[in-house]
Amino acid sequence: MPPVSNGRGGFTQPETPLSPATWRFAIDRASAKGGAAHFAPETISKATYAMNGRYHDGITTRTVIRWTDRGGTVHLGRVLDVDDTEGAGVETWILVSEVVQ
Repeated sequence: MPPVSNGRGGFTQPETPLSPATWRFAIDRASAKGGAAHFAPETISKATYAMNGRYHDGITTRTVIRWTDRGGTVHLGRVLDVDDTEGAGVETWILVSEVVQ
């Protein structure tokens, strides 16, 4: 999708909802060491998470993920990177930056 006006003279990339809308996954704080097997090495902020679950072909770097933690807090994050483990279509790893609102 092409960028759209943000109403302030700039542009933004439209969000793409997750489709299908549900995905069961594990979540962990991302670290350079833990993410090295799936993503390019980089400095990772505190609000970045690595998530993995069954293969999901609808997740892209335009996807926004919403999840609820065990305490009931709803989180919103943008997908930074996606890895289909070994290209086998069995497991998906994503790197997510939480959006603080």
